[in-house]
Amino acid sequence: MTRPRTWARVAAAAVAAALVVGLTGCGSAGGLGSTRFVVTQLRSGITDPLAISVLGLQAGQPLVLTATAETESGRYHSRAVYAVPPDGEVDLWNARPLLAPYSKPDPAGLIWNLDGPSQSQGELETAWASDDLDIRLTAVQSGRQVAATTVRRTGFAHQVSTRAIFAGDLIRTTAGGSPGGTTYDVRIGTYYEPDPDREVPRPAVVLIDGDEAGGSAAFVAAQLAANGFSTFVLPAFGPEGQIPGSAALSVESFDLAISWLRLQPSVDSDRIFTYGTWRASQLALWFASNRPQQIYGAIAASGTTALLCTSAALTPVLTADGLPVPCEDPSRTIADTAQLRLDRIRGTVLLACGEKDEILANACDWLAAGRAVRGERPGDVFHVAPGAGHSISTPPIVPVGLQGLSSATAQATEDARVAFWARAIEMLQAASR
Repeated sequence: MTRPRTWARVAAAAVAAALVVGLTGCGSAGGLGSTRFVVTQLRSGITDPLAISVLGLQAGQPLVLTATAETESGRYHSRAVYAVPPDGEVDLWNARPLLAPYSKPDPAGLIWNLDGPSQSQGELETAWASDDLDIRLTAVQSGRQVAATTVRRTGFAHQVSTRAIFAGDLIRTTAGGSPGGTTYDVRIGTYYEPDPDREVPRPAVVLIDGDEAGGSAAFVAAQLAANGFSTFVLPAFGPEGQIPGSAALSVESFDLAISWLRLQPSVDSDRIFTYGTWRASQLALWFASNRPQQIYGAIAASGTTALLCTSAALTPVLTADGLPVPCEDPSRTIADTAQLRLDRIRGTVLLACGEKDEILANACDWLAAGRAVRGERPGDVFHVAPGAGHSISTPPIVPVGLQGLSSATAQATEDARVAFWARAIEMLQAASR
């Protein structure tokens, strides 16, 4: 059974292991002469913590570190400069860079700051979610390469199984019969399962995927499943393959997906969460608020806590029986907007926002409004990330969604990702029975 991970604990253990490795001279190391890298990974998954150190350096001479990764669409590269102390050891966990695209000591700063070519969403998902990746680290002093090593990062394909779910699958399982015809061939979503299968039923997630790029469902659903929680991805704007934003999500599609998910043997049918970010946040919270018997809890980040229409003309984002579900005028202030009834959610809730959200500037004001409706309950988490940008729910360490941010904002956003995922996994684990 895949065990859930807490990033802070794993990272601390990785650092402790790195210190032991440094003293014994063993571990994942590569060097030229007496200088060598020490890279410690308790697990090698693409989002797992790692600790990087360089030993045997010449004291007083600046150290230039580089990381390079070759993907199918081009090369990713990052660079940082460090001062070398008298003991000749630079540990990225506690060493502050002299020059780097990150602003403070960070054991994986070279990795999540990798910058590369413009890529399509599919290329990003292949390079940084599903496939394995080799990252080459080099150390240079006085213009000469003094050490090099390669870090292997394994993609989610080693930990997660995926399968397309069609309308016929949902109808056959939930209503019986032998469906046929083109209607049943419509792809409704994608199911992500832990690999290997879990030993006992555990909480599961319905991830409502928006139409934004960056850290999409291929990252988030795989991250959830890799931690042991099956996830059904339901596109927010119509069946998969449809033009984004061209249709509202139907309540019937969600209800069918929930009915199907509850019948899966690996799923605890009474512990299902909804999950959404940005435009899909409000949808995840709406379903959790309006389906309290089927939905136990909700996780939402960087979005609103009211069901907003897509325009002042009250264009709906949800339909039921072909009719619009009432939504709020997006041109009104938060104070004048009816909040979702988060107090109806019977389980736990995680709401998160970045204080420097560059897409939804008042994201934390929305969180505060939702928190006021919800009230204070044991197990709930309201995470306001100081200095962080919009993409705080992308899994940590992957260099996605950070481009164009200042070094301080990028660092705060990466820190927020670590904290967000630690809390999300802990919440799901706490719901396990």
